[in-house]
Amino acid sequence: VCMDMTMIDVTAASASEGDEVIIFGPELSITELSQRIGTIPYEILTGVSERVKRVFFKEGN
Repeated sequence: VCMDMTMIDVTAASASEGDEVIIFGPELSITELSQRIGTIPYEILTGVSERVKRVFFKEGN
């Protein structure tokens, strides 16, 4: 992580420039991600800069 930028190696994921890449979400929960990298969910969530746009939604209506 460099200031407000994050670099992720996507070599094995076959992603190309312009592709949408989901870091965490319905496909990969924060709990699962934290287990994979040997940390706790809280550390991941607090590591996301306040300048990153958040979009909240409510299922249903």
